[in-house]
Amino acid sequence: MAVTSYSPIPVSIPDAVTFKEAAALFQETGHPASANTLVRLARAKGYKTERVGRTDYISYSDLLEAHAEWVRSQDAD
Repeated sequence: MAVTSYSPIPVSIPDAVTFKEAAALFQETGHPASANTLVRLARAKGYKTERVGRTDYISYSDLLEAHAEWVRSQDAD
């Protein structure tokens, strides 16, 4: 018998997080980025987001990539 898992977030993104959740996670890395900065980075990269109600979800993997590039560019200055 197969078990079906239920996600309370009805989005097709497998590792979905909100920008606010991602900002909190990046705060712990020592390289903080605000939710607004993450939105700007995601838009610049053209990453897919999904809106559920009034909340936007994005792939955490995509944000990790964009954040890493952003941190490298900040360190280069």
